[in-house]
Amino acid sequence: MKARSRRAVAARAGLITILLVWSGAAEAAGGPLTPAERRGRQVFLRGSGSEGRELTALLGDGATQVSAGIVPCVQCHGWDGRGQAESGIPPSDITWAALTAPEGGTYADGRGRPAHSEATVARAITLGVDPAGGRLAAVMPRYRLSRAETDDLIAYLKRLGDDRDPGVTETSITVGTLLPATGSLAETGRAIGAVLAAYFAEINDQGGVHNRRLQLKTAEPAETAPGIAASVDRFLGAAQVFAMVGPWIAGAERELAGLMAREEVPLVGPFTLFPQVGLPLNRQLFYIHPGLESQARLLVQYAARTGGTQKRALAVVHPESEALALVAETAEAEGKRAGWSAVLRITYEPGRFDPGHLVRDLRRGGPDALVFLGSGGELAALGKAAEQVRWSPTLLLPGSLASQEVLDIPASFTDRVFLSFPTVPSDQTRAGVAEFRALLDKHTIPPPYLAAQLSAYAAAKILVEGLRRAGRDLSREKLVTALEGLYNFETGVTPPISYGPDRRIGTLGAHIVAVDLEKKSLVLPGQLLALD
Repeated sequence: MKARSRRAVAARAGLITILLVWSGAAEAAGGPLTPAERRGRQVFLRGSGSEGRELTALLGDGATQVSAGIVPCVQCHGWDGRGQAESGIPPSDITWAALTAPEGGTYADGRGRPAHSEATVARAITLGVDPAGGRLAAVMPRYRLSRAETDDLIAYLKRLGDDRDPGVTETSITVGTLLPATGSLAETGRAIGAVLAAYFAEINDQGGVHNRRLQLKTAEPAETAPGIAASVDRFLGAAQVFAMVGPWIAGAERELAGLMAREEVPLVGPFTLFPQVGLPLNRQLFYIHPGLESQARLLVQYAARTGGTQKRALAVVHPESEALALVAETAEAEGKRAGWSAVLRITYEPGRFDPGHLVRDLRRGGPDALVFLGSGGELAALGKAAEQVRWSPTLLLPGSLASQEVLDIPASFTDRVFLSFPTVPSDQTRAGVAEFRALLDKHTIPPPYLAAQLSAYAAAKILVEGLRRAGRDLSREKLVTALEGLYNFETGVTPPISYGPDRRIGTLGAHIVAVDLEKKSLVLPGQLLALD
């Protein structure tokens, strides 16, 4: 055999060896969960069925029925199934190897039991009966599950102890983000990425999180929402991402929310004006600030509180857009709830804004206040057209849609122009600003995109705090639970952050800021309104 042929055979043999090692490692780690195992994990961890269906459990003698979410399996048996004492009572090891060991097992009181099978495990879960037909301890709930839910739970029990999330090794945690790298937002994307990388470098220099270094990997969004979701799906698998932080998801909010839910990837601090917070709640998403819907509601509430009792009509104006239509519907509903006699809603075709025509349509309804969901320049043009006919309602605009042009609104609107901002400089602490500035200086990061950089910095701090609280035995579920436990967490650059099992917006409220048309400036800090 020629030397070249021998080298080729050796290379193939080496490759086969590597593949076998990788295959063995994948088998040891269990690989990705099947759909049934994922459903079973939901029962095990949260006591809920498919699509969030509420399950129930019987306690004690069976006379007390409670939500299974109050007494999920994990509460007593632990994340790995090996048991953690509850009220001094050590629960059984329910890893599959322990349950099905040929020699059987032993209860805390010294009684023995035969080995379990799938059928006897199902009886234990639903009827509280052990393999020998004896009653299990009264502290063991009996779960009212369908046959399919029982099968799913058993499928997951077989994976307990080797259910490992991607992106976590003994020495590292891989965190992903999604940032624009081309086009008009490229510089913003680079500024955000620089802050994330700098903050993680600081954490790593301090020893990482529980002696694991944070590795940041970045993907670039595609041009369409389905394309973005598909590329991120590939990115999660190829980069083995554990969690996402500060991604730019604008335009693909719904698609990426669905992807994160399906893959159970925690996502902290996404850049979007449209948080996905509808029911059922997406447990994986943690936003920092409220979006346009909440800001529109707060603007309407502010106008109702300050406009006196004569609320004749409220107008909501927006360009034609599915997302903005939802915001407009929210503002419209809030106006009716707040007591306006009439609520007008007017749309216009994007790129074909006609302020004169719009003013004529609006005046017929005689609104006292106008919620505008177009651009700041369009609002300024509307104000000039309104001045020509001596009409000056209160103008309300979410600050994220504003621009420098709102300062050009005519003086006839003095004390009648208000913007909403989820955060303003007064929310920042002196120590938080100093720490952030030191980070920029140390890593030579220019601050031309300060608002985006501050949000990215806050997102990174929230993620790291969640990782620390989740502990060394890290999983995505533990991170989600840890983040849900954040209450008044100080990032130093935002209002205090709080989450919960039913809350995914860190700061519920906004500042209503007046526009000083004479000085061409904003009157800060503005009135802080909490979302009721």
